[in-house]
Amino acid sequence: MKKFLGASAALLVASSAAFGLQMPYFSGYAGFLSDIYNTKNSDAMAPKVSAETFFSGQLDFGGNLLLRGEFYMQAKDLFGQNIFKDPDEPNSFFRLEEISATYKIGTLNSTHYLSAFLGNFEPAGSDIFIQRQFGVAPITSMLTESWHGLSGASVYPFYGGGLAYVLHPQKPFALEFSLYNNEQIKNAGTSQEINRNAINTDFRIATVLPKLTLDFSAGLAFPIDKTDDAGNKVILIIREVQFHTGINMLIGDRHMSSFFMQAGFNKLTLNPSATDENTNKLSFSDLYFLLEPRLMLRNCTINITAFNIPTESADDMLYLKGIVTKDETINNLLGMNLCVVSDNLYLGNTNFTFGIHGTFFFTDSDLEDAINDFQSVIGWNKEFLVTPFIKFPVFGGTLNGAVSVSCLELASDWKSAIQATVGFRSQL
Repeated sequence: MKKFLGASAALLVASSAAFGLQMPYFSGYAGFLSDIYNTKNSDAMAPKVSAETFFSGQLDFGGNLLLRGEFYMQAKDLFGQNIFKDPDEPNSFFRLEEISATYKIGTLNSTHYLSAFLGNFEPAGSDIFIQRQFGVAPITSMLTESWHGLSGASVYPFYGGGLAYVLHPQKPFALEFSLYNNEQIKNAGTSQEINRNAINTDFRIATVLPKLTLDFSAGLAFPIDKTDDAGNKVILIIREVQFHTGINMLIGDRHMSSFFMQAGFNKLTLNPSATDENTNKLSFSDLYFLLEPRLMLRNCTINITAFNIPTESADDMLYLKGIVTKDETINNLLGMNLCVVSDNLYLGNTNFTFGIHGTFFFTDSDLEDAINDFQSVIGWNKEFLVTPFIKFPVFGGTLNGAVSVSCLELASDWKSAIQATVGFRSQL
């Protein structure tokens, strides 16, 4: 082991010298989160304890070369079964969220970044791109807070590998072009589930101005099939094109009253010859939007949010994932949220944050039904959550705690109406 570490250190020094790089500076984050909940419509009070953790690290070689790594692990039920091995249904998984290498080239009027990556690299609808390019603090909504790595919840989550090029002029904007391979699951959750690769090409533009922060991206995905209509194996067939887009926009300043918007869709399938009724149109399960006026008062902040969030994205969100975890039939969440929060509270000399979410939403909304018969909205299944939360600095990091109560379930299914969450995050 000592020989291995010594050889690794020697290789690192030699590589730095070969490329004219400085010795690296390390920075990173780590977090752990646990949820306690009971499955919806369960016959007995048998709470499950899930857990997730992530580690993110960066090696900065004098600002010229950036090596990033991020890892994520989740256990669905810590005590219900063997978290490492279950032949019927895996209870835990480990995922490489991001491995990337970015080389920076400076010219007279601009800076260029060349990246090679694996994993979920700066996905559309996440604000991680503007954080890295402009050094700004996160601008996303408190409702969509996530423990799933630094990228957090996004409009278009993907997992693949590819290349990216960023042009960042001296002016306050940046352009990105990326080409990558993304693994998709067709007919997910059915007996005809098929894993297939898709070639993606994306374009992105972002800017940070005194009263406007904007990050817009759009792209095309070309899913690849390896069999023709007769079932014969072929090199590749592209039967459809999928369009996706995402935007983050903050009008104003995060330290004053402002307006935030996060929107986009993860898949609009374009195939003129298709007979599938879900092709060439959007559904609520593909559409993502979040509109949030933020009112900054003297002692607190009030955020009013209108949203529609697909399950694929909500599954990564701290305050919404409990709903989709308990009920696997949900495709999207459509609703409103009121958040009142204050970060100007003290316990002795310790400054902490306390707030409360009040969230009303539908769990079975249907866009086509609403367009054809708006009165059908009355019959949709409804949920109302009250979620007080606290953030408290401890041991050099932040301890988060929350209790979520589903008010409309208390009478009918009180066992699954209450969920508790505790987490810890620290900068390394």
